[in-house]
Amino acid sequence: MQGDSSTMRRGKRATAPTATRAPYVTIALAIVAAALLAHFGDASMAPWLMGAAAAALGAAVVLLQTTRFGTSDENSYATAPAALTVRPSDAEVILKARAVELRAEERTKLLDALTDAVILVDAHGETRFANEAAVERFGEENAVLGTRRAFDQFPAHVRRGVLGLAECDDAARRRFEFDWQGDRHAPVVVHATRADSHRQGFVAILIRDVRVEREADRMKTEFVSKASHELRTPLSSLRAYAELVVDREYSNEDEHDRFLRVILSEADRLSRLVDHMLDISRIESGIARADLTDTDVAALCRVCVDEQQGEAKRRGISLALTRTTPGTRVPADGGLLKQVVLNLVSNALKYTPDGGRVEVEVDFDALAREVVVSVRDNGLGIPADALPQLFGKFYRVAGHEKVAKGTGLGLNLCRNIVEEMHGGKIGVDSEVGRGSRFWFAIPAEATLRKAA
Repeated sequence: MQGDSSTMRRGKRATAPTATRAPYVTIALAIVAAALLAHFGDASMAPWLMGAAAAALGAAVVLLQTTRFGTSDENSYATAPAALTVRPSDAEVILKARAVELRAEERTKLLDALTDAVILVDAHGETRFANEAAVERFGEENAVLGTRRAFDQFPAHVRRGVLGLAECDDAARRRFEFDWQGDRHAPVVVHATRADSHRQGFVAILIRDVRVEREADRMKTEFVSKASHELRTPLSSLRAYAELVVDREYSNEDEHDRFLRVILSEADRLSRLVDHMLDISRIESGIARADLTDTDVAALCRVCVDEQQGEAKRRGISLALTRTTPGTRVPADGGLLKQVVLNLVSNALKYTPDGGRVEVEVDFDALAREVVVSVRDNGLGIPADALPQLFGKFYRVAGHEKVAKGTGLGLNLCRNIVEEMHGGKIGVDSEVGRGSRFWFAIPAEATLRKAA
């Protein structure tokens, strides 16, 4: 079609100059003829020749006017006055159609890029459009245009609501929440909006999977509940013993001092709990950032072992740094790593019976290019079913609460420091009655440094 239009335009440009030159050629020939006859003929013929020349000139003027402003010739559109209507060319029509097509393609690509399923249905519930997410959710065989297979997968109350929107005269919206049945059983939120297209009653339906949001809400609720419980316990003890001291309900000074020591202990426990909660919150929100410096992990572990020797000797537990290997320097935040080592060593001492042993090892894994710290004990051990939950917030192994007090946040804080702030790994190997091995690994190179 473009080729034909180009040919037509080329034809117009070829014939228009010829039509324009025709009057001038006629005038020139008439004048030349008159001059020759006047020169070679007798005087009596001159008036006749002059009349012929004048007639030729008049005919040329008429021809010129007809060529420029006539309406019967197709070429007149190119030379007509601006006041006359200009007929659009085929090329302009083609360009406009192509522009509309490109805009439609862009909108389709945009809708296909959405992770939410989007379908457009008419007043009968038949599918008029479905993006890629909708095809995935409903199935390719059910998202066929012109069928009701996708629409029929909605619950009855949703179908009634959507068809009610299609019958409305004005733009309207409806929101539905329900559990999607079938293979993709999950909570979803459906937004239906009337898309008025020449009053054909089209309705755009967006289906959003809200499992992640619901799980986040559940975890927040659980965290608040557990935090409230953990905070209430030391606060209750503080209040009870403070009332005993105020009412002087003690028989001697030794008992008075014991009450005060309990108050101090519970205050320290409450302070640690709040500090851990704030530290975890800062890490998970991205506020806390690791101050990376060249850190000797073996030297750091030696300091931690020395600081815990007093508690170990009091319990008659053997605590030692039993092995170190060369190459244990890594880019890390020394203060945060010290907090991790102290937490793991302290836990090992808590759950190891008197007379037991706790060993700390620092190794360089040349293959993985990371420094691995291990804390071994021969204590109670951890049941296999508790291992996956061990690093969760406020989790305490059943039966271990009576052995030692704790906030249930220490291991979760360790995981955040190692994984989120240093790009490392942390884990545990344990067997009930034979002890546990807690370990963490820090990359020897700063390949990942994320502030969570």
